Amino acid sequence: MDHPRDAYKGAHIVAGCTDSSVPIIYGKWLEEGTHVTCVGAKPDDETLERIDVSLRLGNAPHPWGLPDFGLADEYITYAAKPHENADFQMKRAGQRGHGVIAEDRAIFLEELLSGKKTGRTSNKQITYSERGNIQGAQFFAVAGKVYELAKAKGLGREIPTEWLLQDIRD
Repeated sequence: MDHPRDAYKGAHIVAGCTDSSVPIIYGKWLEEGTHVTCVGAKPDDETLERIDVSLRLGNAPHPWGLPDFGLADEYITYAAKPHENADFQMKRAGQRGHGVIAEDRAIFLEELLSGKKTGRTSNKQITYSERGNIQGAQFFAVAGKVYELAKAKGLGREIPTEWLLQDIRD
C-alpha cells in the first residue's frame, strides 16, 4: 500500500496486532460496518467514539488466593521506569491498561449467547472485539479457517509436523 489508509478501504475487519505503545487503528479511516480488533495495541480516541458495539469474550479469573486481582480492566500491568529508583512501577488505578473498550457499549459473549443483550443491529455499525484474556484464540481460529480454505483450493504444500514441534524444553 502507498498509504496506511489504503488498508482500510473495503476492509470488513481491521486488526491491529502489534506491541506498539501508540494508537495504531485510526477512526477517521474506518468505513461503516467495519469490525475492529486490537491485540497488544490500542485504537485512537476517534475509533473509541465510533464504536457502536464492543464485544468482550470474558475476563480471566483472579489468581488463586488473590481475589483483589480479579479485575475486568487490566490495570495489573507494569511500565519500565529506567530513570527512576524502581525498575518497574505498577500502573495506577484510573489509567487504562488494555481493558474494557467502550465500556458503556460493551457486551460479554455470555450475554450475547444467552440473549440478555443483542449485538450489532445494523450492518453499518462499527463493532469492536477485545481480547478479554483469550490468549490468542483469535489467531488459531483464523489460521484454522485459512488452512481449510487453502486446502480445499489445493493451495500450499504439506510440511512435516516435526518442523513445528520440539521434544526439549528450553
